[in-house]
Amino acid sequence: MASIVLAYLATWQPCDLQRIPVEKLTHLCYAFAKVQDGEIVPQGSSDPSMSNEAYCQHLSEQLRQLKQRNPDLQLLISVGGWSADGFSDAAVSPESRDKLARSAIEFIQKYQFDGVDLDWEYPSNDMAGIKARAADKQNFTLLLKALRQQLNSAAQRLQRASYLLTIAAGAGQYYLDGVEIQKVAEQCDFINLMTYDFYNGWATRAGHHANLYRASHDPDADSADHAVQLYLANGIRPEQLVLGCPFYGRSLRGVGATGLGAAGQPKTNGTYSYLEIVTELLPSGRYTRHWDDQARVPWLFDGDEFISYEDPESIAGKGEYVKQHGLAGAMFWEYTEDPSHALLDALYLSLQNEM
Repeated sequence: MASIVLAYLATWQPCDLQRIPVEKLTHLCYAFAKVQDGEIVPQGSSDPSMSNEAYCQHLSEQLRQLKQRNPDLQLLISVGGWSADGFSDAAVSPESRDKLARSAIEFIQKYQFDGVDLDWEYPSNDMAGIKARAADKQNFTLLLKALRQQLNSAAQRLQRASYLLTIAAGAGQYYLDGVEIQKVAEQCDFINLMTYDFYNGWATRAGHHANLYRASHDPDADSADHAVQLYLANGIRPEQLVLGCPFYGRSLRGVGATGLGAAGQPKTNGTYSYLEIVTELLPSGRYTRHWDDQARVPWLFDGDEFISYEDPESIAGKGEYVKQHGLAGAMFWEYTEDPSHALLDALYLSLQNEM
């Protein structure tokens, strides 16, 4: 079976959808819809001249055109995202779970999606400022069961093979502590592992945010491989896991002369798209590219600003890892960060090559 190549596409970024090389994708997750009053509704238009309804209809037509170029492409609506609220209340009772599931069916049928990707960040955890309950752990499973049942029933009514149900999942123990991961996996077609942001917008030291393996300067830190091994140890099969890749970099200023591993100035964190990195930062001549052969990722440094990012070399390594470990495939956040397709091309080619 061919490896999954899944792209997330942000609602708030301008994008010519017809330029997306859908021939190289198996799945496209449009992000995001939101939970409002217990139902899944459009997030909002990136075009202020259009109503949400008109925007969604326009988007639906554009997405259908993509499927003309790749009839096997699966289109999913991703619901939630960082700081998106409403999940805990929607999952709290049989009635509320049924309400959300019914709204999901209405949404995907109205806009002609092939399934739902649930991005609750995170069940049982209020780190993003969202409502959380201890009961989220069990309620998340029950919510997914309600969605699975409604999706299966709708597919049967329409005499189609299936509707997909996936989740975007945290890549650390904190996530597994808040969910019943084996029961969750039973309801899902696959799990999108967010194996990035290990050093994030709160980091005060220079470190890799999407390293494949642990780095020598931080041997106890997170890594993509550590996340995969953690899920496997908790009973998840490798063919259920989709490895995440970021198409953006994380930065920190005020970093000491040693660069990687050095302390930086708190609250100077930033982000750069891969497009900005290759068209602005690298051509400026200010930054030197370094390669961490142990962690299998690059980083940039100009003597003050440290930038952790992915490039075609590291992305290809992620694809090779997927093949070596029998994972379902790879996904990336998000498409508009690299309209040159350099990263997607590297990922696609690495997944096509036989090991």
